[in-house]
Amino acid sequence: MASPSDAATIIWSTELDLASLIAMVRNRDYFAGARFHVLRGACEHLAHVRECVRRRARVAARRGRRLATAAAWTEEAEIYLLRFGELRSAHGRIPRLIFWGATPLDLLGCYRVGKVASLMMPQVKRLCEEGGRIVRRSKLPQPMEISTGFASRDRTLRAAIERVRTIQPNGIVAIWGRAGLGKTYLLKLVEEYFSRDDTFDLVLRIASPRDSSVAKVQSEIAKKLMLANCDGMQHRARIFDFLKERNFLLLLDCVCQRLDLEEVGIPSLDLVGSCYNRRVVFTACSSHVCDQMNVEVENRIEVHCLDHAESWEIFKQNADLDYLGHQHMYLPRNISAELLGSPLELVTIGKAMHNKKDAIYWQNALHYLTESCLRDTQWSGSEEATFFRLKLAYDSLTGILKDCFKLCSLWPEGHIFNQRKLVDFWIGSGLIQGDDIEASYNEGFSHITTLQEFCLLEPAEDGEAVQMQSTIRDFALWVVHNQGEDKNKWRIQTKENWGLAEQVLLVGLKITELPRIPSNQKTLEVLILQHNYLEDGSFGNFPSLLSLQYLDLSFNKLSNIPVEICMQVNLRYLNLSNNRIKTVPVELGCLTRLRHLHLRNNPNLVIPNGILPKLQNLVVLDVCSFNLLQCSSYEAPINELVRMDKLQSLGITVRSETSFQGISKTTLPIRSLSIVIYNHEDGYETHVSSENSCINPERQTNLFELGIYTRQKTIVLDSIHSMWNVQHVEKAYLHGYFVDRIICQKLHTGDIFAKLRRLDIVRCSRLNHISWIIHLPLLEDLLLFSCSRLDRIIASAQDDVVKTNQEKENLSVNNTFPSLKRMTLIEAGALVRICSPFFSFPSLECLQISACPLLKKLPFLTVPSKLKCIRGENEWWDGLEWEDQDLEPSLELYFHGLSAEDQLSELYLFNSLEVEWASIFTP
Repeated sequence: MASPSDAATIIWSTELDLASLIAMVRNRDYFAGARFHVLRGACEHLAHVRECVRRRARVAARRGRRLATAAAWTEEAEIYLLRFGELRSAHGRIPRLIFWGATPLDLLGCYRVGKVASLMMPQVKRLCEEGGRIVRRSKLPQPMEISTGFASRDRTLRAAIERVRTIQPNGIVAIWGRAGLGKTYLLKLVEEYFSRDDTFDLVLRIASPRDSSVAKVQSEIAKKLMLANCDGMQHRARIFDFLKERNFLLLLDCVCQRLDLEEVGIPSLDLVGSCYNRRVVFTACSSHVCDQMNVEVENRIEVHCLDHAESWEIFKQNADLDYLGHQHMYLPRNISAELLGSPLELVTIGKAMHNKKDAIYWQNALHYLTESCLRDTQWSGSEEATFFRLKLAYDSLTGILKDCFKLCSLWPEGHIFNQRKLVDFWIGSGLIQGDDIEASYNEGFSHITTLQEFCLLEPAEDGEAVQMQSTIRDFALWVVHNQGEDKNKWRIQTKENWGLAEQVLLVGLKITELPRIPSNQKTLEVLILQHNYLEDGSFGNFPSLLSLQYLDLSFNKLSNIPVEICMQVNLRYLNLSNNRIKTVPVELGCLTRLRHLHLRNNPNLVIPNGILPKLQNLVVLDVCSFNLLQCSSYEAPINELVRMDKLQSLGITVRSETSFQGISKTTLPIRSLSIVIYNHEDGYETHVSSENSCINPERQTNLFELGIYTRQKTIVLDSIHSMWNVQHVEKAYLHGYFVDRIICQKLHTGDIFAKLRRLDIVRCSRLNHISWIIHLPLLEDLLLFSCSRLDRIIASAQDDVVKTNQEKENLSVNNTFPSLKRMTLIEAGALVRICSPFFSFPSLECLQISACPLLKKLPFLTVPSKLKCIRGENEWWDGLEWEDQDLEPSLELYFHGLSAEDQLSELYLFNSLEVEWASIFTP
């Protein structure tokens, strides 16, 4: 049978010979236009089957599976569809025939079109049948049944899912109802359902700010999409460009007033005639917002209160009533009824009453809930009534937990708390005080667990950080502000009305001048001004505030410490990290009550001798610096540090082997250590070890963070002689122009780096590979910057050997980065391969590649199940080579192209290795 190319030859031949004329007369039925039209219908069906196969292959790849025959079938189908296009062009050039008036050449052309159509038809039919079998064999599993466990909520959830699937014409669905009824929970379930479904390429859930600020919504979307941060129209354009050719579902939580989606950058949701699936679902507390957002009545889903049976079931699950006698069981039943079917209140108050054995607790709780003000039908469903009921749970907390809970609300709505940084905040505020820093951290983590058990904090998306649900945060502020009567006690992200404020937070607002503070201000205790543009001259009118105890000026542009700061004589906490500070005034020694002093990442810092010994109450001192381009030149005098007997946590830099050996013999509680060994340039090895015995080696187990800057050839991390017990290190930064080997002795046994979560290797220009990282089971973040000779991350002699399917499965099981979430590779000019494609990345969320021109293959056979983003230059992406062509369109959904501006931003960020990874991926 003729191939498509043979058929094309038949069409385009114009020789009119006797044999052709005889064939035309004997096969007059080839003149019939029906043959071409039948083929056209078959090819249209083939095109549809091809899209189905492609779609199934993409979704299978996103779910970690491969359709082995799909690529070959698609390639053959493409050939026949291309030939049909040529045939259609030939058919279009043949005039409408009247047999007795046609020229011989016209008749021959018509005959040959029919002949080719006849030859192609069986093959097209075969391909349609084979494609159908591929689609049927690869039938995608139905999205798992998602249930709330309660019939009324399940009905609401099914209604929301159905509206998302069938909505017409403007693509907007609203879920509305009063606070505390579980709208956010339902929105998360909608997200979970469609994340497992193949309807949308992208499912995106964000919290909408209370003021429906377009800029804030753009910023949140940009963070989720891993787009570079920018302003105004540029932000809008980037979001639009990313979404315009994608099927997406945007979920907006807690919309309080009209939000202009077009201004945000959301492409048109008009579904009439559109080839894309685009939907927006938002939650709101009133139907008025639905009116403002022009939501059709049939697309508004109201969330109602739970019925009595469902309310009792939730309350019983959380309260654990095993300790309460049967004769008193009416008490929890009545309490459950008083909570008006609100899941938030039922869970939170249920947890508060957990294991309460004495009936008097239950009687008091019931009495509180049955007070007349809470039973007023005009008021009982209001937000304030919800707060009064939640206060029952708040009152059951201990004093420290109450303060820890309230301090969480000082940060802006939607803020994600890194757990360690949240505990740092509590320790710095004086809420947690102990004789040992590790014990203080453990106490803080325990408080976080308790607040989560009470549902006053909840896990963030990554499962490690925590956040406050919006209603809970409003409740915390209501408590802070004396039940709403004094709303100026805490001023958050505003420059006004500081006169009677006790705590003020202005973060990331790019302010250059300090807002005016009245000279008679007597209440201000906490002032947080981090991530702004404040300079030395910004503090000229800063008054002396006897009440001020906590001052955070990190991430600003200070080159000196203003003397006005040294006048705040009652300060307990001062953070000046990540500025440009060069000198410390002698007046700093006047802050004798200071317990926490952070001067981290000021590489040009110099502290004159004699100042530190005056700060005898210091518990935490951090003058360490981890900077990519410039190491710290300041080495704190050991003889001064050893006299500070209250220190529990110390961050310092050492700049010689002599100093390193010296501190190894001390009992200093070093938590962050930057080792800069630039002497002995002709030497061979840098050892993080000591042959000498340590006075008190247990004190050195505090080491949490280690940085090594060296010009020697080899870095040796020795678990045998090390006085630093690097088994407990969680962050490591390695920097060395001449380093060609990094030796980690007994790494595979877990003697060193057993807890390492972040590893940065910077400008180690002679390294060829770092295969030893496969022995880091907890590694979450990997950054390689300017390692110019690195050709592979993981070198293996087995990489290029063809393996059986069983061997591949065994390799995937054994070669796994179980915890790796983020990997960034920048300026690795010799990098050819990351690792064998048989390695697996079950936790990988973000991959960033920049200036790696020889890297042509990604280390994936399927899409990692948790992947959110791949960033790199467009030219690099276009030049990638694919073993499985079906994988490219699946991964392309996660790709974000880097512009020149983005790359400059990245390099600026990497000047400070202390920058958080969330910021690295959203510059």
